[in-house]
Amino acid sequence: MKRTILLLCFITTLFAHAQQSDFNTINFKKADTIAQLYHGEALLNIPVLTLRLTAQLPTEAAKFRAIYYWVSHNIKGSYHLTSTNDYKRNKFKNDPVALEQWNAAYRKEVFKKLREDKETLCTGYAYLIKQMANFAGIECEIVRGYGSSNKIKINNTQLPNHSWNAVKLDGNWYLCDATWSAGSIDMRTYEFHFNYQDAFFLMEPVEFAKSHKPLDARWTLLDL
Repeated sequence: MKRTILLLCFITTLFAHAQQSDFNTINFKKADTIAQLYHGEALLNIPVLTLRLTAQLPTEAAKFRAIYYWVSHNIKGSYHLTSTNDYKRNKFKNDPVALEQWNAAYRKEVFKKLREDKETLCTGYAYLIKQMANFAGIECEIVRGYGSSNKIKINNTQLPNHSWNAVKLDGNWYLCDATWSAGSIDMRTYEFHFNYQDAFFLMEPVEFAKSHKPLDARWTLLDL
């Protein structure tokens, strides 16, 4: 038991000291340039695209940057997918069996739309980031929970409404949200507009926690 407690403390310490500032001395210009060279590439072969994005980069941080930058500049958010998912999840929120069936069936549609049209919702962004990172030999996880903004306030009675990623670079975990980095949907026209927000790339955990609440509190990366 004592050994387990010590291990948990060690892991928590690693989480607490993983900060965006760890990479202040790294110039991501080459990674961004490579991602720009492959702008518009299809998702027909994700492993090959990942190799093209990362093969010339020497570090995990640079490889992940190229992946993240490419996804955030090439994948559109879909109003239709998001609104349909929200409606159905709220409809089935008191029926766990029906909710799980809906989630399983809709997941296939989401991934099909992602691969064929490069349009998705947060689940697709998080899935693609994880897949590409893993293909590059980088450990990455999907984190599910609640996302909040000035328009959306989160409380514990709502269904989880968002997904993002935790990535392990040089032995430490970091947080990022490609959905929010990529841009936003204009609610007057329901069209997606790319508007890259670098702040959500390896954001400091304290700042990230102001708008993201994971179901598993460990993924706050804070010393709880």
